[in-house]
Amino acid sequence: MNEDRGGGLIGTSAGLLVLLALLLFAVQSLFALFARSAVTDAAYEGARQVAGDRVAHDDPVAISLARQQAERTVRSHLGRFGSTITLDWSGSSADTVALTVHAQPPGFLWDSLRGAGPDPISSTVRVRVERLR
Repeated sequence: MNEDRGGGLIGTSAGLLVLLALLLFAVQSLFALFARSAVTDAAYEGARQVAGDRVAHDDPVAISLARQQAERTVRSHLGRFGSTITLDWSGSSADTVALTVHAQPPGFLWDSLRGAGPDPISSTVRVRVERLR
């Protein structure tokens, strides 16, 4: 009789567990990368909307209304994740519109497995104000 029967089962099981752990890590990393990309894209869209030539940049009320509309646009681009972000327009000037978005990337792992999780997202987008010449 062969005494090595069933010995491959333990090695195969251990290898499968390592493969699943690496796959979970890779998927969590892809979630974080996708979140960063989506936040940057939404921030650019919001800043571009405020910097457009349709906004009267010499009227503070028009700028405020444009920012409110842009915030709704940014949040709608991000779906449910958009309700957890904070938006900051304080870096804007007369010639540029700056939008900074702060967010914690979503994860799908339990808190005990995730550990510290991915780094928080802080993305700043600057767009020049469009003026007719």
